[in-house]
Amino acid sequence: MFEERTPVDYKSELPGDKTGGAVLPDLPAVEDWLQRLARAIRQFHTYPPTSPLCTEAVVSCHSALALLDSRNRVSFRVTPHELVVEEVGVGSGTIVEQELVRRLYRAHVSAVAFDRGASLRDLTRFCEDLVRCDQFVDAKTTMADLLVEHGVDAVTVEMAHRPEVLEVGMPRAPLLQLVESERRRRQALPAEGAVSHLYPPDKGWVRLDPASRFKTVSLIDLAILVDDPAEIATMLLRLTDDDPVGGHVREAALEQKFSDVAALFASMEPQLARVMFAKLARAVLDLDPERREDLLRRTILPGLLDGEPAGTVLRDFADVDLAESLCLLLDLETAAPEVLTTALERLDLSSARRDHVVPLLEAQLRTRHAKTPEQESGWASGVDRYARKLIHIEPGIGRSLAEFAAFDLSIDEQAATVLTSVRAAISATDVGATELQCLRSLVKLDPSPMVAGALLGRVAPLLVALLGGGRWSDLASEIAQYRHLAETLGQSRPDVADAVWAALTAFWTPERAKHVADMHGAGADERAVAARLVEASAVTIAPALLTLIDDAGADPTIRGVVALLCEHARLFAPALAPELDQCGDATAHVLVRVLGFAGHGYEKAIAAQLGHRDERTDREALRALVRIGTGKAAAVVAGHLLQGRAAARAAAEE
Repeated sequence: MFEERTPVDYKSELPGDKTGGAVLPDLPAVEDWLQRLARAIRQFHTYPPTSPLCTEAVVSCHSALALLDSRNRVSFRVTPHELVVEEVGVGSGTIVEQELVRRLYRAHVSAVAFDRGASLRDLTRFCEDLVRCDQFVDAKTTMADLLVEHGVDAVTVEMAHRPEVLEVGMPRAPLLQLVESERRRRQALPAEGAVSHLYPPDKGWVRLDPASRFKTVSLIDLAILVDDPAEIATMLLRLTDDDPVGGHVREAALEQKFSDVAALFASMEPQLARVMFAKLARAVLDLDPERREDLLRRTILPGLLDGEPAGTVLRDFADVDLAESLCLLLDLETAAPEVLTTALERLDLSSARRDHVVPLLEAQLRTRHAKTPEQESGWASGVDRYARKLIHIEPGIGRSLAEFAAFDLSIDEQAATVLTSVRAAISATDVGATELQCLRSLVKLDPSPMVAGALLGRVAPLLVALLGGGRWSDLASEIAQYRHLAETLGQSRPDVADAVWAALTAFWTPERAKHVADMHGAGADERAVAARLVEASAVTIAPALLTLIDDAGADPTIRGVVALLCEHARLFAPALAPELDQCGDATAHVLVRVLGFAGHGYEKAIAAQLGHRDERTDREALRALVRIGTGKAAAVVAGHLLQGRAAARAAAEE
């Protein structure tokens, strides 16, 4: 893997249904489905996702996919100009190439597989994400990432490799001998099962001198040939397409890929590994002090305590640097006092070197942490100071009691008082409200509408419990927060937002809506509670109120419902106006009245009822137009007066 290749390798493939030949019995059906998919993508590129044209195109594509009953999934590879379905090229020079192939190729997709049971939502998400994929190139978000983020598992996308060419040149003869020796050693080792790759295979292409006899180069070979830990880290950073975080590229790469470099060195022959770790130690010591200290705290010292290769580099530190580095252990939040002794044991130093390091370590502790002459009493005072720090608990910061396992603790009066208050706080916790908050957070995080639906199924009983307990303020607050969640998710995840809207609408049964209407007609306090519930629920309570009107007709018991609708007409009008053409005359009479209180914007909907309903509805429509009082409404009323209709004269007299 050392020759230059094209920037992207599109020869990967997903497992599919193999027929073993070049002729596919269902090729016409597959081509038809691909053309429908390409048309759907064109519609999503041309129109917004909510357009009926997009919906019709996806439905057509879904129907064609379901007809491919001879296979469980449809898989194809992507080439620059066509799709390859089981070694048969499809789509060149057609809409498939224009809309599907070119977009997949630009998105660096090498292969795609569709389950035959893919839902309408899966296909819609695929089309949307493919059209929008170009927007995420700079953020390094791939098509596969977008589908995973949106919870699509019936469409599998394999991304193409984008190889990195790593320059090595002509290695020196001793390095070549080391590579050969290390290869022979690894080949002599017993096999350990399936090969696992530390980095994606075929990602890196090494450019060597043409006279080199190497046909392949492993990461261990590369580490020996480059012979520079910082340069190796830089190459590893390129293999994962990561960006260096802050500072010089080589230093940032060494900090980000230190554990991987240490793991490569640890897998070498022991004597060679010692030489490589010595070079790695020098590279760490050459870092600027702030970056070196951060690397020690984050990676090297925890690795030493966990017995990982990353901690081995400390053995090659000078004694003074080693003592200074080990002192940082006491600054770790989870460190116990005995960690210094444990660290020295893990380093496996010779007795002579250990005897030299321990006094330096004690001196470092006195220098770094002693504040007064009384504190300068040696090793014990420094450990005691840090022990007190480690058992300190601050309000608002969560701590695990497992961190205190290394200490002998006693509970004084103050601690007992705090524990008593904690017990009381746990007992006073509002479990229902806490569970509603947790479910809301989970719905916000999970991209799948099916999972969101399951979570929302647990919301209704909790809201019913608040309703049954008469906790009106809490009920209004929770409904408002879930409605705000639906509005927030409307653009990024409309399917999950629809599930939230549906759950809130299902909660408002006609009986519960009638109770709110009765509260609205009661005293001032209950009227205020009803207003807050209506404002929190918005249009989600409208279908239940409309059902009450449809069922009761002209029944006087619905006067409270009508009064509630009229008072909040601007809120309910968008949901009620579309129902005018589908309801009976009695219900239309109420809806027209409500729209009249909603104000301008509904003149056309009200005017459309004139002459198509009974006289009572006509009179209510004219009164509503007069109440709106806009020029457009006045023109409609004037026209009916000029025609001399009885309903218009009666409305004018009123």
